[in-house]
Amino acid sequence: MEFILKNIHKIKILYAVNGDGLGHAGRSIPIILHLAKKHDVLVLAGSKRAAEFIRKKYPNTIRYNGWSFQYNNNSLDLLNSLKKNILNTFNEENIKKTYPLIKNYSPDIILTDCDHLTIYQGIFLKKPIICICNLHCLSEMKFDVDKKYKSAYDINKILYNTLSDKIDYHILTTFLDYPINANKKNKVFVYPPVLRNEIIDAKPLRKNHYLVYQTSTTNKKLINILKKTSTKFIVYGFDKDETDKNIIFKKTNDDQFFKDFKNCRACITNGGHSFISEAIAMHKPILSIPIKYQFEQILNALEIEKKGYGIMCEDITLSCLNDFIKNNDKYYKNLKEINIRNKNNNKHIFSKIDELIKKLVKI
Repeated sequence: MEFILKNIHKIKILYAVNGDGLGHAGRSIPIILHLAKKHDVLVLAGSKRAAEFIRKKYPNTIRYNGWSFQYNNNSLDLLNSLKKNILNTFNEENIKKTYPLIKNYSPDIILTDCDHLTIYQGIFLKKPIICICNLHCLSEMKFDVDKKYKSAYDINKILYNTLSDKIDYHILTTFLDYPINANKKNKVFVYPPVLRNEIIDAKPLRKNHYLVYQTSTTNKKLINILKKTSTKFIVYGFDKDETDKNIIFKKTNDDQFFKDFKNCRACITNGGHSFISEAIAMHKPILSIPIKYQFEQILNALEIEKKGYGIMCEDITLSCLNDFIKNNDKYYKNLKEINIRNKNNNKHIFSKIDELIKKLVKI
C-alpha cells in the first residue's frame, strides 16, 4: 500500500527530443534520467537514431518523424528543408501516431528540446511547456549581427520566434555570453551545456589523429583539402568504411566514435552546439566550418574563435587548415584554463528544472 501511495503523486512528464543527429539526444539523457528518479517520464524522439541512442539508457522511448534538414555543398537547403519538415512532421500518419499517444498519456507537463510537433500539440492540449535547448538563444538573447549574416539570422529567427511566446519557460543551455532580452528575464534562464556522464568521466588523451565530424556528406571540398596534408584524419559523416591516403573514413558507431573523439588531438566539425560543447569540455581545439545559412552554427563558430578555443572557417582552404594545425597547442592551452567537466554543473540546471516543474504543476 505504501508503494502505491507514493506513486499516485508522481508527475507525468512528456519529454520530446528534436533532431536526426545525436546532439539533442545526448544532452537530454542526463535530464531524462534525473527526472525519472522521481517522476513518470515518457520520451518521444524525432528520429530512429536518436530513439535507439536514448533507449540504451532509458527504454521508455518512442520514435516518430521529427525535424531534419537538407544540405547542398555544406549549405542549408532551406526551401527543401521546410518542405520536407512540414510534410514529414505534420503529416496525417505522424499526427495519428503522436496526438492520441500524448492525449492518452495525459502528461502534467511537456519538456521539449525545441521539438515543434510536441510544442504545437502541448499548446492545443493546454499543457504547460518548458523548452530546454540552445536554439532559442536566437529568439531570447540580444546580440549584434554582422550584415553579412543578417539574412541567415532573420530566416532562422523566424523559426524559433514563432512559438517562443507560447512556451512557459526557456532554459538555455549554451556557452554563448550574451544578455537575455529585457522583456524575457523572468521567463528565460541560462546554464552551461549539459554534459553526458561519458564526457564527465572521460580521461581524454592527445594522440596524433584529428577527428573530423560532418553533419552531411556534401562537404566534398573539405576531403580534397585534407588529402593535401600529411596529417592523419579520422572522418565520420560520409557513411563509409575505407582508407584514402591519410584519411580513415568510418561509418557511424557510437562507441568507436567516442573513443576516437576522446583520444583525438583536435576536431574539425561544422557548428553544432552539442559536439562543440563536448569538445570544449574535453579540451579539444576546434576548427569550425559552419553550415551556410544555419545561423546558430555561425554564432557558435564565432564564439569559439572569440574565446581562443579554435578558429572559424566559412569556406575551408588549405591555408586555414594549416593555420589550425600550426596553432593547435595555443588553442589547447586556452582550453586547459577552463573546467566544465564537473557533475555539479548538471546539478544546477537539474535544480532549476525541478523548481519550474513544481511551479507549473499543481498536484
